[in-house]
Amino acid sequence: MSAQSGKSVQTHGFQTSIDVARQQTYDVTPVAGHKRLAESSADNKPEKAPSIRDTSNAPNNTRFRQGQGVPLGKVDFVRPSLVPGRNRLVASEIRSVTATVPGAKTRQHNADPDRQKYDQDGMLFLKHPLYNLSPALVANFASLGIKEIYPWQASCLQAPGLLEGTRHLVYTAPTGGGKSLVADVLMLKRIIERPSCKAILVLPYVALVQEKLKWLRRIVQDVEKYIDTDEDPMAPLNPYQQRWKKLQRSVRVTGYFGGSKTSASWADTDIAVCTIEKV
Repeated sequence: MSAQSGKSVQTHGFQTSIDVARQQTYDVTPVAGHKRLAESSADNKPEKAPSIRDTSNAPNNTRFRQGQGVPLGKVDFVRPSLVPGRNRLVASEIRSVTATVPGAKTRQHNADPDRQKYDQDGMLFLKHPLYNLSPALVANFASLGIKEIYPWQASCLQAPGLLEGTRHLVYTAPTGGGKSLVADVLMLKRIIERPSCKAILVLPYVALVQEKLKWLRRIVQDVEKYIDTDEDPMAPLNPYQQRWKKLQRSVRVTGYFGGSKTSASWADTDIAVCTIEKV
């Protein structure tokens, strides 16, 4: 049997959907050789996105066709600005009270009756003759910014028999109130005036020991103990003897804590700064 032209022939089985789709014909208008007009109607074609360069200076939020100056109508949005807005919360200006109010610092000092009492005699200064401190020690304190003490510190140092080492002192103060300064002055004064004495300063942490060690070594720099030695007429000719005497008069501060590599013995130490387990 011969098949008629223009008709598909099913040779075997059933016709699938793929076969049906292949057999369908579509009417497609060719667009080859056609050019789109520039002035096409805006109602029949979707609007294009506005150009940022063309709309930046456009008044009344008017949208323009990209690349052209033909307006397309107003839009319903306002382009956000890149300039940050002004903050509502603004920090106020910091003003110094003592600088604006003349004599405020003087009135504050005069308001304390204890300070007036000690200021009159100059007992708030470590160089006062009552404390009888070494000039080198006072100079070291001054180099670290400690030239004046608080009235309660002066009252502690002036307790009967305290500077002479015949009485003990128990005192309390808030953190950062200056407790360590009173203890340091009493300890150093005792070591300088009595070279045979030794001091042990116990601190709970290694970091505190290291910090206190640096502090005390700066305080005792060039400070000599009161040691009466017979002057040898041949001493200036012997540099080793001069060096030994200098080391003997200097205040030696040693740290004992976990991880330290010090080889100094107890005999070579005047002040031992250590942790609890090294006592």
